[in-house]
Amino acid sequence: MDEKKVIKQSGNEEKEWSKRTTQLIAIMTLLFAVSATFASLKAGAFSNKAILAQNQASDAWAHYQAKSLKETMYKIQFDQIGQDESKRVVLQDKYTKAAERYASEQDQISAQAKTFEMVRDEAQAVNQRFAEALTFLQIGILLLSLAALCKMLYFCYIGVCVGLFGVYGFVVAFLQNC
Repeated sequence: MDEKKVIKQSGNEEKEWSKRTTQLIAIMTLLFAVSATFASLKAGAFSNKAILAQNQASDAWAHYQAKSLKETMYKIQFDQIGQDESKRVVLQDKYTKAAERYASEQDQISAQAKTFEMVRDEAQAVNQRFAEALTFLQIGILLLSLAALCKMLYFCYIGVCVGLFGVYGFVVAFLQNC
């Protein structure tokens, strides 16, 4: 026999609370929990990708600064050669080429660092979408649990809506980025 309990809805409406209702809540909670698990994994993966890209960008900018210091060092050395024209002519070409080489390398390194920063920004944005989906899924799970405990259908309806919004956010983020 099915256990049934009469529950009051808003106003004078009455509905039956049955094992079937509890089972549907459990199934929806399971669906939301599985989606939340995958959303959490994907958010973590993109978070790690953002951290790695940030580290790579920082390394590239440090390399850029090292090249800038070397370029400046050669310019200063050339300026300090003094008035000895024979020494100046011999070293001018060497120092000028070295300074130009470091300047051109800086352009390449700067472009590489900016690429890493772009990868970082994209990974952070994707991480944010998965994190938002996870938040809605967790709220949906909470509301469904509350509905089962309190036997109040409006918590169930709200929980299903919020959870489905989370599932939708997860699926959209997943399809766009995987």
